[in-house]
Amino acid sequence: MTMQSILSRHGSLPDSIRTREPLSFQHALADHPLLDLESVALLAESLGDDWVTIDAAVKPLVVGEGADEPSRANEAAKQIRELDKNNAWLTLLNIERNPRYRALIDEVIDATAVQSGEKPKSWRNRKGFIFASSPNSITPAHFDIEHSFCMQLRGNRTLGFGQWIDDENRDREVSRYWNGSFGRLASMPKPTREVSLGPGDGAYIPPYTPHWLTNGDSTSLSITLTFFTRSNEDESLVQVFNERLRKLGRLPRSYGDSPTRDSAKAASMRAYSAVRRRVWPDRTVPTAR
Repeated sequence: MTMQSILSRHGSLPDSIRTREPLSFQHALADHPLLDLESVALLAESLGDDWVTIDAAVKPLVVGEGADEPSRANEAAKQIRELDKNNAWLTLLNIERNPRYRALIDEVIDATAVQSGEKPKSWRNRKGFIFASSPNSITPAHFDIEHSFCMQLRGNRTLGFGQWIDDENRDREVSRYWNGSFGRLASMPKPTREVSLGPGDGAYIPPYTPHWLTNGDSTSLSITLTFFTRSNEDESLVQVFNERLRKLGRLPRSYGDSPTRDSAKAASMRAYSAVRRRVWPDRTVPTAR
């Protein structure tokens, strides 16, 4: 298969990643054989119960709570096949656990990194998520800590972007993220723009950018690929370090206030993670996901 790259329609993808500005693009995955509804249903069954979630399709734009609970994989597969009538919203988590989907993720990200003039290995910790939802579904306002490529495969959705009210609000929501909110916002951000997504359309969503999605009147299927660069990986490691200081009663300086301190904090977290992996190789290390 030829390398799948993302084709920007408006502006420069490298500039958007560097400046963390949203960007619309086109992609060639809408007709990919691994990404039709039946293939996605089979993938849900293969992933297992811990890697699929089911929620109601229609919900408020502001939820403010953490991640959805895992669901039974066979039930998720059935729901995917009946999305037109069952009022469901499903997520398949970490699809890179499946070798065929891992290869697809690497193919897209490698090609896009090359297209952007970057070394593919510099876009690391790659993950993939598939979202399948019934007509009129809502994805509540949230943010992610990774760089994200959101790509519509079937149906139509509207992607809304917002901005933080102020730095204090952003810091509070980032702190909530590391304490179980998983980025779901406690209040609605100020809307700034909307992007219409149909099959073959996509959007680059920068780290820490508030956004939400609303479905049209048909079933929606989409895939989101995420990755870290060195800069946002450092930012996340500093935030984890700062949360640990807060639990000790300290008031740490926010990321970006002191580059020297930030470098020391990130280095400390990397060293800690390396030790944990050597001593307890089967345990999950609490670093940036």
